[in-house]
Amino acid sequence: MIEFNTQKNNSFDIVNNTLLIASQPVKPTDQINCGEIGLVPGEALIGAARRYYDLTSRTCKPQLAALIFDITGDMRALDWYVPITRSLLGNEPARLDFYAGIRYIVGHPNLDARVFGANQQDVTGLTPPAVRHLLAAHLTEVFFHRRDILESFLSQPRHFQLYTNHQSFSQDNGLAGGDYRFDREAIQLEMSRLFEGYSGPTPGAAPILHELGHMLDHFDGGTGAMGRVEGTLPGMSPADGSLFTPQARQLFIEGKRLEQQRYLLYQNGKAGPTDPIPVGHPYCFQTDGEFIAGYFEMFFRNPNYFASQNSVMYNSFATLLRQDPRQYWLQDFPGYIRENRQAFQPGQRPNPQNISIPAPV
Repeated sequence: MIEFNTQKNNSFDIVNNTLLIASQPVKPTDQINCGEIGLVPGEALIGAARRYYDLTSRTCKPQLAALIFDITGDMRALDWYVPITRSLLGNEPARLDFYAGIRYIVGHPNLDARVFGANQQDVTGLTPPAVRHLLAAHLTEVFFHRRDILESFLSQPRHFQLYTNHQSFSQDNGLAGGDYRFDREAIQLEMSRLFEGYSGPTPGAAPILHELGHMLDHFDGGTGAMGRVEGTLPGMSPADGSLFTPQARQLFIEGKRLEQQRYLLYQNGKAGPTDPIPVGHPYCFQTDGEFIAGYFEMFFRNPNYFASQNSVMYNSFATLLRQDPRQYWLQDFPGYIRENRQAFQPGQRPNPQNISIPAPV
């Protein structure tokens, strides 16, 4: 019998009409022990897996956790995708409040989440429920302690355009597997990328968080409109009105200036062996937009490293979002840390930076 708690992060495959979870075959007569969720029949699991397989031309094969949610509709199956739920264990009212937040966003008329297949055919109605629920879960995690920002964000339609595979993504002029299209006010993302960072021992790369960072940079919390680009998050500008969090802005300015100073040392070849490296990859220093998107994602994926390298910048995000991911991260995602460190090895000269420091208010 497959145990959900030990296999939830494993993706499926179908080989010769046989469903495999971590190379373990699943028969229609098998049962999956999902702990507090209960037993799930193998026949249902096979059907749920084939739904993704057929819809995406075998390119999107999510983890067992998503399949169990599709079958049962039990929110607890999605916990694997939103680490903040670790901090809610033992606090059942808060846990139920989190799940209620997901349901609220899923049913919100301004969550415009659509899925497109070949030749821009709208296949949203054929899409498994975990896809829309996972988008909502990420929004719930980010704004769980800032419902005011969430309400402002959902005051107008927010567009998420997902694609069944790379071909359909390219046919609609998508870039690099995922992007934010300012002309459409929409995030474009291949469906498989919603699930790509969740097959390791801890959640990893989260392209949706990065692109959400870009979307939030364009979002004007004061008017609810899109278009403003300042390299900040909603709540960091006086123009955001009641959402404005002055301390978060001040900490962000100080932290970003420190990151810029560190980067310039390496860019100019003046960094010594004991000089700290920037938290982010040189990619983050191309523009203010890439900076905020990259650091926003890292706040949720390698908070311990982030805080140890630049506590001021880290605290700007923690103050704004009123949460500290270090409280529920067992360990950081090592991929980003490794890549960022390698980019600043001795002898490396990163490309010129092109970021600016926001003005104090």
